[in-house]
Amino acid sequence: MLPVIVQHSEALATFISSLNTALYQPQIRHLLQIVDALLASNERKTLSDLSRLFKDVPDPKALADFFRESPWTVDLIGKPRKQFMLLKALELARKIGIPLKVMAGVDDSLGKKGKATKHLQAVDYHHDHNESTKNRQAWNNGYVYVELHVQIGPFSFLFDTQIYLREKKVRYLNRKRSKDKQLHYRSKYKLALAMLMELEGLLPADCQVYVLFDSWYASAKLINFCLRHKQWHVICALKFNRRIGKVRVDVHNQTLRHKPYQKITLAAVDEHHPARTYYVRTVSGQIEDVPQEVYVIISKKRTGDHRPKYFLCTDTSLSAEEALRIYQKRWPVEVDNLYLKEVLGLGDFRLQSLEAIQKWFEVVNLALNYLQYRAMLTYQPKHPVFSLAHCKRQHQRAHAQSFLRALIAEVKRRPSQVEAIVQSFLPAEWLAT
Repeated sequence: MLPVIVQHSEALATFISSLNTALYQPQIRHLLQIVDALLASNERKTLSDLSRLFKDVPDPKALADFFRESPWTVDLIGKPRKQFMLLKALELARKIGIPLKVMAGVDDSLGKKGKATKHLQAVDYHHDHNESTKNRQAWNNGYVYVELHVQIGPFSFLFDTQIYLREKKVRYLNRKRSKDKQLHYRSKYKLALAMLMELEGLLPADCQVYVLFDSWYASAKLINFCLRHKQWHVICALKFNRRIGKVRVDVHNQTLRHKPYQKITLAAVDEHHPARTYYVRTVSGQIEDVPQEVYVIISKKRTGDHRPKYFLCTDTSLSAEEALRIYQKRWPVEVDNLYLKEVLGLGDFRLQSLEAIQKWFEVVNLALNYLQYRAMLTYQPKHPVFSLAHCKRQHQRAHAQSFLRALIAEVKRRPSQVEAIVQSFLPAEWLAT
């Protein structure tokens, strides 16, 4: 791995300074180093690997102490980061004259760690519903987090992630903690609720909000929280055994089997795939413990489909097609998960304490927000914003150009010492071999 970072990215430094965090200058320097390296690297993202990307290699222990010992909290970066990104998205939306319609997507994700990983406090065995089948339940060792993603027109960004710990894990960790550092168990529902409440406090009053989530979060408590706002609505997936009008939705599907379908066409969330046709029916009524009237969409890929999908919409002014188009806006949550785990190394932490791991998550969130911020600024009418992959490549190219300029400038200054200069730009382990 070449030490491609000879100087920090000016654009990234400007972005971090725009947040107006309350960090000290040494802390900001470490933050800039780590985020810059996360974006520049295409390989594993341990602190040792990140430090090797710099020509003047920083001490990996100093980078680790930034998470383990440095006296800063997640909120010192998280609060200004979330406020900055939301205000920028609202500003750009107003500038192009689109309605302030906010899509808030909620989801959770499991990141795997090695089976032998036992002493990292955020790591535990969690149920993996993606790998589970009807006859076999799967459990994997790893970390779980709940995420909230915000989209306003063409502008979208990761709002926050919160680490989820099982109740048993919380009790285990509390045995070794002093009374003033005791943890409190919070379910995934409560983590999602906390993030939505924080978003509520930052949004202007005239924003219309649609909260989007899958069937795992379709609890009456979360739906009622959203409906207590006049401008908030819910569009979510439902399981087949939920009841509307005291009748299960799969029974409604059987009852309506002789009724005509409404045929709708939805564009694929991936622009490289063709649009798909669906056959839908709707049922109106009240769902358990939700006083407001809602409607459920029964969606099939073909008329003879025996496994339809069910969706709840609380905004009765929307047609089924409009509601499903809005529900498609939940897809960027999956893109966030891909970038957090596969591209930016969210799961590459080697930190033991929960507090240090939470700081690592916040720094990775910041790295993703920087890419999303750069993508927002590329918006032009009738043209989509640049992809996150393009923004990451731009960041890497800028470092590659700086590396070559520095090397050429040094050769021009000392033309008789080309070999020594080249060796000074190579990592130490290359010279040892």
